[in-house]
Amino acid sequence: MANVVRAVQLPKMANMVAADLREQIIEGVLNEGDPLPPEDQLMEHARVARTTVREALRILESEGLLVVRRGARGGARIRTPSVSNVARYIGLVLQCEGATLRDVYDARLMLEAPAAGLLARADDRGDIVAALREALADEEEVLENPVELSRAYGRFHQLLVQLSGSQTFEVLTGVSNRIIQAQADRYMSSRGSQPERRRATDAAHRAHERLVDLIAAGATQDAEELWRKHLAAGDVELLADPEVNSVLDLLD
Repeated sequence: MANVVRAVQLPKMANMVAADLREQIIEGVLNEGDPLPPEDQLMEHARVARTTVREALRILESEGLLVVRRGARGGARIRTPSVSNVARYIGLVLQCEGATLRDVYDARLMLEAPAAGLLARADDRGDIVAALREALADEEEVLENPVELSRAYGRFHQLLVQLSGSQTFEVLTGVSNRIIQAQADRYMSSRGSQPERRRATDAAHRAHERLVDLIAAGATQDAEELWRKHLAAGDVELLADPEVNSVLDLLD
């Protein structure tokens, strides 16, 4: 049988130019807000035509790595990858797939609850507890400000995962927390100083304090169980909001 030589598909030059710029963004050579060099310089550096440079910029813009402003004072500026951008895109995917808000909350529960147990059995619990107590102090300073308190609670939740030491874990939970934070902000701001809102926030703060005590004591199972119940109770209240019907309602 004769050998068959298959055609080799060479990457398009625009993809190669985009890949080079993408690498510089990820490695920090190009930073958030930096302007890209003029098209003429990019053309000279890559030795490509203007149409190739513009196609490369469109690729990066579609990936959310560039913000391009048209007009006389326009130009391209760097946008580094962020959890908020990922959350927005994943929100579109979840909506397209028909995922419910309940699904987002369940995912957060599955990811975040075990983090409490991980911290309770960590060797460096002293440093972990110190960081969490600082977060508790931040909460106490804004107990009378519903919106700021909501954000302080969100930072506490994300800190739990951050302290686990896994960047992948942190990004994954950051997406669900970004969506849930938007709903929590709505909930807190819409209820002002209503008694039920205050009871809920006080109970949440006490749960946070109790969790830190359990982590300090190395009570792995109790810490995870407490956090699982705390998350589930909060989810029920937030999911009762009749004005939120989809993930995208929270990411506008």
